Amino acid sequence: MKKVVLLVLIAVCCLPACKKSTPISPGLFGKWELRSKYGGLAGLDSTYKAGNGNIYQFNSDSTYSHYVNKKLTTTGAFHIKAGDFHGVNAEFEIYFDNTTYGEPFALGDTRMTIGAGAPLYDGIAADYEKIKN
Repeated sequence: MKKVVLLVLIAVCCLPACKKSTPISPGLFGKWELRSKYGGLAGLDSTYKAGNGNIYQFNSDSTYSHYVNKKLTTTGAFHIKAGDFHGVNAEFEIYFDNTTYGEPFALGDTRMTIGAGAPLYDGIAADYEKIKN
């Protein structure tokens, strides 16, 4: 009986630490093409023209495809969680392929940002524009 009570206490204490997936906005589904990359220690600041072939395609079944220069490089599953990304003011995080770490994520009507190029985080951010399927 003591073991059962102990297990229940441990489970109750651990539940608040779990973050649930956030419902995905239908506006995410479709193709998004890279328009800019910026940030990082070296101060990256690159822009990309339409038709460059660097695309994320997000599907309603929570799968994605990633193309680099029009060539498929990665496919898998994704999910989005609300939360804070190591002190960076990010409303959401996107997780690819069941990883335990996410990337800051922001979604607008026609613009999406993945990553954090802010001074607090020495990562690279990438802006994508929604394109027609």
